[in-house]
Formats: sequence, structure tokens, C-alpha cells
Amino acid sequence: METDFSKFLDSLTPLERDILKASLDQYLNKDDKNNIPNHINSDNAVTKCPKCGSVHFIKNGFDCNHKQKYRCKECHTVFSSTTGTIFSNSTTSYQKWMTFIVGELNDLTLEQQSEAVGLSKTTCFNMRHKLFVAASKVQKDVVLSGNIEFDPSYTKINLKGTKPFSMPRASKRRGKHKTSSYSKSISGINNHKICLVTAIDEHDNILFKIGGLGQESLPMFNQFKDHFKKNSLIISDAKASIIGFAMTNGMRSDSIQPVYGKNTYTTPLGNSLSSVNELHTEAKTLIRNKRGVSTRHLQGYLDWIVFRKHLKYTYEIQNRKNEAYAETMMEKIPFICSEITKLEMPVDLYKAYGSYHYGIYATIN
Repeated sequence: METDFSKFLDSLTPLERDILKASLDQYLNKDDKNNIPNHINSDNAVTKCPKCGSVHFIKNGFDCNHKQKYRCKECHTVFSSTTGTIFSNSTTSYQKWMTFIVGELNDLTLEQQSEAVGLSKTTCFNMRHKLFVAASKVQKDVVLSGNIEFDPSYTKINLKGTKPFSMPRASKRRGKHKTSSYSKSISGINNHKICLVTAIDEHDNILFKIGGLGQESLPMFNQFKDHFKKNSLIISDAKASIIGFAMTNGMRSDSIQPVYGKNTYTTPLGNSLSSVNELHTEAKTLIRNKRGVSTRHLQGYLDWIVFRKHLKYTYEIQNRKNEAYAETMMEKIPFICSEITKLEMPVDLYKAYGSYHYGIYATIN
């Protein structure tokens, strides 16, 4: 059939082909894809009640937008296929979500996303962070095994978006006239730096998590011990805390040994940290392109980096936007849009700024 159709196309004149193409475009777009609602894609994916988890539910009519409603037989909650998902309380169409996902896969800024999708920056901001939470499923239960590259990285605390009355320190003044006592960065690894625990195994499973403030340590790494399979080989740069983590949790260690006067990049077994260093570079590039990432939302960006890697390793480039949509559309979102800017900080700011006795810590001794 395909051969016959090709012969048919070859037999047409250029004018006839243009007429055929215009007719096909008109037919394929007659339903206006910009108005297709997202629930059409998820109506058949409802498997349980989003509140109690019961699998016993029945259809319960339609809402004003012709969206199928369901009622749980256990807790009597009425819900739809989009309840608690990234599409909950959203009127953004399927096509606009697809355009937005493509933009996120290509690191567009909020300004660029707003122009591309035709929505406000606030809406794009909310869409971004709902998408990031849905994408976090890739790391949630990941277990690394085999040869595991393990090396932490550091980034500064960023209070972007914090209201003046909620600041734990004076705002930094930038430019030539820096007069604030907090404008100068404290050198070295200290409690003003966030440790990013980073590991990737030979099967391309990735762990990229906020560990805490300051120098890496065995207790910090032990928060993530359940993500590592026993008898794995930990490849590192000879940090005592990483070697201790491997020994404590029944894993072997292969470290890059420092040699005086030489730069060494491989272990005695010939392993390196190239993959984990690539993750660090990608994170730093993303933070720079976004003109800084708020610490409040930093884990979301790390989750998105891991999710993009997952798509890259799993799907062909032309299929990634569709798979990104399919893999995130039914994930549950634990907050509503108005709560995004009020999410809890992932690190203890008092540990960093409590001694300043400023702002929210002014009355704490």
C-alpha cells in the first residue's frame, strides 16, 4: 500500500501536490488542536481513587467541560482523571503543554516560554514546577548498582524570590558599589554552600540530590544509603567520607589516587568520574542560563536534569516530547499553584545565617 501511495504522489504535478497538502492540512486541523483538553489523553488511565487509593470507583456523570467524573465507593470522593495531576485546575490545552515541554527540554527561559506558548510568565512558572515534581519520579525509588561514579558538587544558597520580610540576611548589593557586609562571598566550603550528592551507575541510573549545607560527611551520605545496592563498586576521588560510606554500607571502593606533581583522572582499575562531572557541568550551565535558581526550587531543577537524561538514554530524539508528556501526565502533585512560592526550604537556613541575628532570626539567640 505504501508503494502504491508513493507512486501516486510521484504521478502528481507540483501544483496538484500543493493542493493535496493544503487539503490534508485543513482536514487534520479541522478540530483546532489548540483547544484539545488534556483529560482526553488520561480518561483511560484512571486506576484508583487519588485520595484513599481504593480501586473501587464508578463513573459519576460529566462536568461542564464534558470531563468524565468518578466517585469512590470507599471514601465517596468525586474526582476526574486530572485530579491532583499537573493538569488539575488547568485550562491549558494539550498542544500548549506539548509546546511548553519542548521548551523545557531545550532550556528556554520563562520569558521565552511565555512568548512561545502564549501564556503569562506566572502560568509558565507554575507549569514548570508542576512538571518538575512529576518528573521527580525517576529518582524516587532508584537503586544504583555495579560500577557507581560518586562525587559531590557545591552551589551557593540562593534566596531568589524571597520577600524582604522573610530574609535571613541583608540583601546583597551587586555591581561596583558593594557596601553590604554580606556582599562578599565566604571562600571555601562552608555552611553557605549546598552539597549536591551526585552518583551515576553503569546502567545510567542517576542520583542527584540536595545533601545539606557545608562539607560532605558520612552522615550526609547515609541519608541516601537505600539508593545503593550492596557489593557495588564506588568510584570516587579518594575523599575519606565517600570511602567510609562505601565501607560502612557493604560496598567496595576504587579511588583516584593523588600523585604529586601530576593530574590524575583514572583509578587503578581504569575508571573515571567523567559521567558524574558531566552532570555537574549541566547543572552549573542550567543555573547560569536561568540567571540563578532559588534554593527553594533547586531540587526540582536537579530532578528535571535527571529526567532529561532518562529521556535521552531511553528514547529517540523525535519521541522525547511525547514520552515526557506520557510519563508525567498521571503523576500526583502534592501542592496547588498558590503554594509553589511558599514551599519549604530544603536546607536549614538558620545553620547558615542564624549568627547574623537579622530579619527572621533577629530575635533568636
